[in-house]
Amino acid sequence: MFSRLLDDLRALASPDLWQRVIAFPSQFDRREQRLVLTAIVVGAVVWPVVFALKTLVHLTFEHVIAWVEATPSSFFILPPLILGSLITTLIAAWNASNVYYRDKDGHVHTLNDVEGDGLERTIALYYTSEPALDRGLLGVQGVRARWELPTFSLALRKFGATLATLGLGASGGLEASVTLVGESLAVGLLKPRPRWLPHKLWALRLWRWWRTLDPDELQTAQLSGVAAAVATLLGAPLAGAFFAIEVMYRRRPVIEKLIYALIAALTASMLGRILTPATGKFVTLAPMTPPELDWRYGLALVALAIVVAFVDVYLRKVRIALRTFFRNRFPVDWQRHVAGAVLTALVGMAAAWLAAAPLDLVLGTGDRVLTEALAGELTLRVAAVALVGKLLATMCTISSGGSAGMLVPSMYLGAMAGVIVATLTGYPAAALVIPSITASLVSLVNVPLTALMLTIEVFGADFLLPALLVLIVTLLLSHPTSVYRTQRERDDTREILPDYAVRRIQIPAAWDRLTLRDLNLRAHYDVNVIGYIATGDHEARITPHVPATRPLRAGDRLVVMGHTRALGDLLADLSREEVDHLKAREA
Repeated sequence: MFSRLLDDLRALASPDLWQRVIAFPSQFDRREQRLVLTAIVVGAVVWPVVFALKTLVHLTFEHVIAWVEATPSSFFILPPLILGSLITTLIAAWNASNVYYRDKDGHVHTLNDVEGDGLERTIALYYTSEPALDRGLLGVQGVRARWELPTFSLALRKFGATLATLGLGASGGLEASVTLVGESLAVGLLKPRPRWLPHKLWALRLWRWWRTLDPDELQTAQLSGVAAAVATLLGAPLAGAFFAIEVMYRRRPVIEKLIYALIAALTASMLGRILTPATGKFVTLAPMTPPELDWRYGLALVALAIVVAFVDVYLRKVRIALRTFFRNRFPVDWQRHVAGAVLTALVGMAAAWLAAAPLDLVLGTGDRVLTEALAGELTLRVAAVALVGKLLATMCTISSGGSAGMLVPSMYLGAMAGVIVATLTGYPAAALVIPSITASLVSLVNVPLTALMLTIEVFGADFLLPALLVLIVTLLLSHPTSVYRTQRERDDTREILPDYAVRRIQIPAAWDRLTLRDLNLRAHYDVNVIGYIATGDHEARITPHVPATRPLRAGDRLVVMGHTRALGDLLADLSREEVDHLKAREA
């Protein structure tokens, strides 16, 4: 009997048996198994960090506001705001790294990795790991380009800067900060760290299986980190996954990575439901049904979309003006941060005085005011003051370098617009506030699928048709604008380094049958041709090496890399040659 028991134990300990028990289905290869496990681990790691940041920001802000309200004057909001700005300055200067990008006007901007809207930094870090021909020519490509930048330390610094900025009284949202935290944690989990592991141990083999040298796998982990962070913040896993995909791939469809983003978002959401069941969605609403979608309600929704689009235009102008003001008038970092904190405090005090409301009307994340707007507890006066005040306070915080985001403030601004239109038209506040949240996400952040998913998850499917109508009208009025660079950037123009970019230029009729030797672009413009795209009947054929004697064909494209000034001269000359060619044909 004893020998039979030993045989049974040996059978249970057999690796082949356990491999069959825990094996993935045969349709999953080893890469997909690792990606599924990566998404689950990323979601589990990101959730407690983002939940802690959200909780600490709200608790700290509530204590600060309670302390200010116990003082003789609201001017006492200045000390915590200034203190937060100085702390953010110190964090931004410690172990700092920079991200560079070019705006639509051609100006190169240097972004500190923890200042301002963290989502722009997240996007830039995401694309550092993207494999591309131009990055290969520069000698740095794939995962190495991302691992040269901070990971866990960046997440820690962004955590501290956001807590100092928003917890001590500034204005803005948490979503941009948590996306950078989620991305950095995800990359840090996969970053090779052989010095941490003793040699000749089983853990070394596990590490080799876990790490990745594939840029596509690294980007999947980055998306998973962003999705898990947003899902934790909003309590909406579908919206979190779609937000990550839409922000990174606004102009390029992607399906495969969405699956892993959903897994990470669902993991983080399930952890939140199990460990902190009392904290769910970021706003709460009593069950209600929207009015019937007749012509009157439809006109009110159209008017709402127009108001939100107007707010969007005004916000962009204020953002550009304040960013220029802070950069030009306050070249020293700590002066810029303190000036932004003082202006934010003045806007907050002015809004509280005009609306006869507490200081958190426009300071902080605005969750309480958003809930009151949905419940119909705001008057027309309070909503109008909150709309202008929140816009100015948030832009002062972000433009001066404070660590905050635009997603929740955009919903806040849309909600105030919804309260105004609802008051003027006589509809219940929620009937227009909920569609206005959809409209603001489309107009400001340009994430329509995320807006619809958020509406369904948080407010219910009954609001889908009103939200869809507002979404379409807002898209027509605001498309293709966006506050984020990569949503405006097209495939035929992408910057790879400050002042160096790649352009895909269409070969004009004047160059038909000429060769690169005939054109001699290197000598005339100091640019390099790094690829040729031949447009066929069904698909484009890409050739990375272009022989100097190959005849060019009008309508095909050349992939050209060089200094942005040289590329601009080349494009200007191409336009003139095309005009001259058309005039010659007409003559």
